[in-house]
Amino acid sequence: MVLLPVVQADFPFFREKPLGGAYTFSARPSFSWAGLRGNTFQDSLQRYLEDRLGFRPSLIRLRNQVDFSLFRVVNSPGIVVGHHGVLFETRQLQSYLGKDRLPEDAVRVQVRRFRIVQRDLARRGVQLLFVMAPNKARFQPENLPEHWQQTPGTVTNYDLYRQALQADTVAVLDFVPLMARWKKTSPYPLFATGGTHWSGYGSALAADTLLRRLAQMGGVRFPGVRTVGRPLIVRAADSLPGNDYDLGGTLNLLKETENTPLAYPQLAFDAAKPGQTQPPALFIADSFIWGLCQFAPFLGNAFSDDTRYWYYGKDVHKPDQALTPVEVVSYGTDLRRQLESRRFIVLLVTEHNLVKQEFDFTNQVYQLYHPLTAADSAAIDQLTQKLMAEELTQHPDSAWARQAKGGDAYLEQMRRKAEAVYQNQL
Repeated sequence: MVLLPVVQADFPFFREKPLGGAYTFSARPSFSWAGLRGNTFQDSLQRYLEDRLGFRPSLIRLRNQVDFSLFRVVNSPGIVVGHHGVLFETRQLQSYLGKDRLPEDAVRVQVRRFRIVQRDLARRGVQLLFVMAPNKARFQPENLPEHWQQTPGTVTNYDLYRQALQADTVAVLDFVPLMARWKKTSPYPLFATGGTHWSGYGSALAADTLLRRLAQMGGVRFPGVRTVGRPLIVRAADSLPGNDYDLGGTLNLLKETENTPLAYPQLAFDAAKPGQTQPPALFIADSFIWGLCQFAPFLGNAFSDDTRYWYYGKDVHKPDQALTPVEVVSYGTDLRRQLESRRFIVLLVTEHNLVKQEFDFTNQVYQLYHPLTAADSAAIDQLTQKLMAEELTQHPDSAWARQAKGGDAYLEQMRRKAEAVYQNQL
């Protein structure tokens, strides 16, 4: 019994399912007398052997299953178990409760800047659409634990953005109220019990609605999409496609279950006919973009081959290689060509990512079409010095410590802050 884990580690005779989630195996340490005397080699060797111990994945799953079945406790950070075994992400819950609320003035300025960018691109023949993806906690609050329920009068970033977008008449597609209505009549779940994104069925409805909205905005006709037969029903958690079990998979349980059967429409995508077009598009989006191209190639079929996704405004993906980055986004001299060569630009963001300021896309495009003048730069320099002096007076230790440690990085951080203050004043 003692030797079995050792034998399994070197000569695996029992096939084990790898653990889900993000983790890194410790590298094999290199022996040195200095490491041995300093006890760093021993610690590194212990971590290396523990990571590769035989039956480790199965034993971890056994421990997790006992905790989950008996006490409804999960050992995966950032996940909360709600009623009926529904899983939620903590960061989405925090946003739903308004814990990450932005200043109202900052939201108004950011939305106003987005509206200006929307007009700048429209004058160049590019339609820019703001799309709000649904937060699972907001979609089904009835399954939240009692201590995660929203109190009356709570104001969240979603509320602030929705009000500002309506006030500035920004072209927006808000899936939050749409999916709330679909929820009442949908024959299939729009969110999986063990997933944090819209389900395969929910994403199909979202993709169809998005394409209809873009067709209306741009006056174009996309190639047709047809349903073929009845949807495919999947009940086994380990057979769910795409990211419909992305939270459940990280629990690493012995018995993986999805409480409700999920449906996946069987679709046929027609070739473009006369009068129909596949225009070039650019998507700046968070992880909800995968549902629009994983379960069925909605976006790959509707748009041209040079369509790209900028995942969180950083990694560039092709429609047919959604999970493989092609390159890294560069907001350099090529930005104008990237934007003006598109027919549509879609900014897809979920509630908990509103704090990321549209992944810096809006600010970069605004600066492209409205660059700072020499007088603006001089005023920002003065404001930077003022802010640094104020921080030095109020927090001398932390300011000096950051300046000494960060150097140019600290100066750049303060200049960004000064620029934001200056733009807000304008």
